[in-house]
Amino acid sequence: MYLMRFLQLQHGTKIEIHDVFYNVPARFKFLKKDHTEAGYIEDVIIRTALANPNISFKYINNGKIVIQTSGSADLKNTIYDIFGKEIYNNVIPIEYEYNNIKVQGMIGLPVISRSTRMHQFTYINSRYIKDKTINVAIDKACEQKYAINKFPFIVINLTLSPSNIDVNVHPAKLEVKFSDESSVFDAIYYAILKTLEAHNRDTSPFTNIKKVDNVENINRISNDLINNGVIKQENASKKYDFGAIEEKIKPQTVESSYKTPEKREDERSFVSLNKNENEEKINENNNQNVVNSYVENNLNNNINLNESQQEKYMAVSQEEIKNENDTLQYKYVGQIFDTYIIIQIKDKMYIIDQHAAHERLLYEQIKEAYYSKDKQSQMLLIPVLVELVQKEMDVVRENFDMFEKSGFILEEFGDNAVKISGVPNIGYDIDYKSMFKDILDELLGASKTQTTEKEFRFIATLACKAAVKGHMRLDVKEQIALIDEMVKLDNPFTCPHGRPTAYEISKYEIERRFLRK
Repeated sequence: MYLMRFLQLQHGTKIEIHDVFYNVPARFKFLKKDHTEAGYIEDVIIRTALANPNISFKYINNGKIVIQTSGSADLKNTIYDIFGKEIYNNVIPIEYEYNNIKVQGMIGLPVISRSTRMHQFTYINSRYIKDKTINVAIDKACEQKYAINKFPFIVINLTLSPSNIDVNVHPAKLEVKFSDESSVFDAIYYAILKTLEAHNRDTSPFTNIKKVDNVENINRISNDLINNGVIKQENASKKYDFGAIEEKIKPQTVESSYKTPEKREDERSFVSLNKNENEEKINENNNQNVVNSYVENNLNNNINLNESQQEKYMAVSQEEIKNENDTLQYKYVGQIFDTYIIIQIKDKMYIIDQHAAHERLLYEQIKEAYYSKDKQSQMLLIPVLVELVQKEMDVVRENFDMFEKSGFILEEFGDNAVKISGVPNIGYDIDYKSMFKDILDELLGASKTQTTEKEFRFIATLACKAAVKGHMRLDVKEQIALIDEMVKLDNPFTCPHGRPTAYEISKYEIERRFLRK
């Protein structure tokens, strides 16, 4: 039908294909255009090369090199050879093991996400497959990390026992059946989730300006001294009252006195997690007194240390508290376009989207209240009447408990209307009628999904509609308060719908654009 030659080389194999179906006109006429058929071949080469980064592949079409990989055994280098520098610079490694399932590969950051799955490559024991369980696990893990309807670039390989899979469910072996789908789902889900969260923690400025709790420093001091033989374990466990120490070290409340944007640049103070300069001075003095008192009263009175040991403990303690006071600080710069807040951290500038940041903050607050027994509702002076069509009314009835748990107080008003007497205590002037209908639209789109998916959409939509909008001017205190609250979150990096909350620009990049570098 066609001519294919396998030429065994000294190291490797060369495959030549030409004149496909030259003697079968009926089949030849069903071939697609040359570039389309070449694209199919290219897809096969890419999938095979990604599964075998230790092998060098070269794909030549009509005398032109289309793909050439180095065979360096480094998956990231293979990705560079195939997809180029942009994707190479924005992928991070995945390495995870769960229930004897090993997950390895690379996942792209949101900046290179696509609107289709064309850049998702999934393998079982280095064999390319397509599987719904794997796709769903990837989507769930990336749910709040990537924008809606965006799919991450990913190359992922699962290594598991062949006895746990059935490969004979598809003629081309593109589909498999797992003996334990839940374990496969969990392995992929947590592998991706932990990878992305670790990367966010390592790279986000919000992680760096979080304040370490002082009691952890005291505990670390104690452990260091125990390991070095300065004090004994039993003395450390009996004599230290870390709870009391923590209470003494807690920063005192000092009324904030933020400077307005009209002040000169040199008058703008650096701000550090709800602390101004006065607070820092007070805390520094308090911390020093606490350490001195702690060492003298607790150690000298209760532990038999010689003079050199006491000096060592005093030095370590004071150094730890000094490091605590050296918390990374940010400098409030201003607001542009009534939408973006600008701060400076060392030699980098960060542009924060006030809507995305506030949306993430509200999402966490609403979610915490939703799953707790402490329901906080705000009664309306004048109840809001919302007229609905029948299918919307059915959604309200089906999810009445969900509305109630979030803080809404509803009651049916006739056949196709709902009276809203109370709303979630968010504290902002919101068009609750419009927000209520937006939530219903979201629930209608999730009518056949799982309860957890409905709850996520419900809470995310509520947070989105309640958050401050772009072009809504906030005063300086409100902007700084928003940043201070946001950096306390475990996940301040994106809004619930996957959009980033901040964008980083380095001093070097700015100087390069002005041809200073």
